[in-house]
Amino acid sequence: MQLSKYISDLLYRYECVMVPNFGGFVSNTMASQLNNQNHRFTPPTKNISFNVNLQQNDGLLVNHIAKSLNISFDEAALRIQKTVENWNQDLQKSPLLLQNIGQFTLVDDQLSFEPIDKINYLTSSFGLSDVDANYVLRNNIVTPQQEIVRKKSYSKYVAAAAVIAGLFIGGNIYVNNLANQQDIVAQQDLTAQIQQASFNILTPLPSVTLKVEKKEAEKITYKYHIIAGAFKEEANAAKKVALLNKKGYKASIIGLNKWGLTQVSYESFNSKRDAINTLNKIRKVDNKHAWLFINE
Repeated sequence: MQLSKYISDLLYRYECVMVPNFGGFVSNTMASQLNNQNHRFTPPTKNISFNVNLQQNDGLLVNHIAKSLNISFDEAALRIQKTVENWNQDLQKSPLLLQNIGQFTLVDDQLSFEPIDKINYLTSSFGLSDVDANYVLRNNIVTPQQEIVRKKSYSKYVAAAAVIAGLFIGGNIYVNNLANQQDIVAQQDLTAQIQQASFNILTPLPSVTLKVEKKEAEKITYKYHIIAGAFKEEANAAKKVALLNKKGYKASIIGLNKWGLTQVSYESFNSKRDAINTLNKIRKVDNKHAWLFINE
């Protein structure tokens, strides 16, 4: 199985793709940069790095393969396990090249990863190429004749602006003085009314005692969660939960993931079979990108 293809597909949509018992591929968004040597702007890009400590099975890669190959969750997990075993064997002999991702080399029993820079996983930059900065710089060159004309025009604008500013300030002073006089008269009338007013409560209102019962929600820890999305802003996650609840799902916020994003679950289960059956239904009727998160 060409596992690198499925990893590459997910890197376009997710910030991290973990391969169980191998490691995690993490994407980092880089802003547009200027190369001072060739004076060219590069578009924003998504660089890929590798973290050998991210070996937990979060279900993302397994679900994607199971859906793509139309096989069961367990069968997809088994195929990934066999592929990882083959990778480790190949690394003992020579470097391991993953298409469109990068190359692994085993150095002193430590994995070294070199990404392929030609692939940009940032979907918003599709179709964008490098821009020559010289075109921008040439447009800013001003000839001596243009500078003289610009200074003369600037002097005229300054003189006109001074006249307009004088008229505006004078008008403002008059309006402000008139408004202040009106405020003083209104304040005096209000003060007189307050001094003449009397407040007399003849019959006090009876006191009311309210009994409030506090009921703590029962906390249940589930193992399987069908993920609807992960949000940077918690308010957006709450909106997603409300929307899913209106559709009839038992949606909830299950906490933050390793990247500080708030995860929203369609529903949560302790039964693996129930979780997978519900996941398949959700993919058909609501969200084909929903996936299963396993809280181990």
